[in-house]
Amino acid sequence: MNYGDWAVLVDTKGRKYLLRLKEGGRFSHHRGVVEHAAIVAAGPGGRVRTHKGEPLWVFAPSLEEYVLLMPRGATVTYPKDAAALLLLLDLAPGMRVLEAGTGSGGLTLFLSRAVGPQGEVWSYERRPAFRKQAEANVRAFGGENVRFFEGDLAEAELPEAAFDAVALDLMEPWKVIERVVPALKPGRSLALYLPNITQVVELLKAVGTARLPLKKERVLEVQHRTWDVRPPVAHPSFRQIGHTAFLVQLRRLKPESEQGRQGEEEGGDQKEHGVSEDPGQRAAQ
Repeated sequence: MNYGDWAVLVDTKGRKYLLRLKEGGRFSHHRGVVEHAAIVAAGPGGRVRTHKGEPLWVFAPSLEEYVLLMPRGATVTYPKDAAALLLLLDLAPGMRVLEAGTGSGGLTLFLSRAVGPQGEVWSYERRPAFRKQAEANVRAFGGENVRFFEGDLAEAELPEAAFDAVALDLMEPWKVIERVVPALKPGRSLALYLPNITQVVELLKAVGTARLPLKKERVLEVQHRTWDVRPPVAHPSFRQIGHTAFLVQLRRLKPESEQGRQGEEEGGDQKEHGVSEDPGQRAAQ
C-alpha cells in the first residue's frame, strides 16, 4: 500500500471509511486520529490504532465498497443489481458497451471492469454536474477505458451495430430506445434499470407499439438476505436491503428483411419459438 492508493478502514462496529492516502495525512475517527503513514505501514489486512487506542482494520477497497462510499451526485446502481446486469448483458473482455444515465458512475465502473482494458464503455449523461462527478469517480479508480459524453442519448449519433451491449438507467427509457436499437449488434442484449413496475409496463408497451426488433427475455428483481451469525446465535439481519429496482433484459432481433427465406421456412410457429412476442401485449395481459 502506497501514498495515492485508496484505503478502507473498518471499525469494531463494522462501519467503513474510504480515504485516499497522502503523505502527512491524518484520518479522524470519532474515537481518535490515525496517521496515514501508519496505514501505509500496516498494509491491506493489517490493523492500526487511533491515538485513543481504537482499533481499525485496513483494506484495499473492493469495487463494491468503492461504489458505495465514493462521492456521489446521484444515487448509485446498487452493487447487487450491477452484478446482475453484467450477467444479463453477458459481458466479456474486449467488448464495447453503451451506457446512458451515468449518474455517479457506479454502474460505469462495473461495466469498465467487465470489458477490461481492451474493451470500451461509452457513457452518456445529460446533467453536467453528474457527468463531472462520475468522470472523477471513475478515473480515480482506474477506469481509463470509459468515454464520457455530455448530452441526451436521444440526440446522439451512434454507429450502427457497434455495441455488444447497452445498459440504460433512465427515468423514461422509451424516449431513447428507438435510437439505441440500431446501435446494438443483432443477438445481443439491452438491459434496463427501472425503480418501479409502472416504468417496466410503459417500456414494454412502447416497444410493442413501435414494433421494435426486440425480444423480451426477462424482468427480474434481485433480493439479498443477509444473516447475523454469532455462534450460538444466528438470525436474519435486522436491517435488510429491500427493493431497489426491476431489471429488464431485451435482446435485439434481425429485421425480417434480413432473415431470408430460410429463416421464414424454419420459423414455424413464431410465438412458440419466442421470436415475435409483442412485449406490449404481454405486459397488458
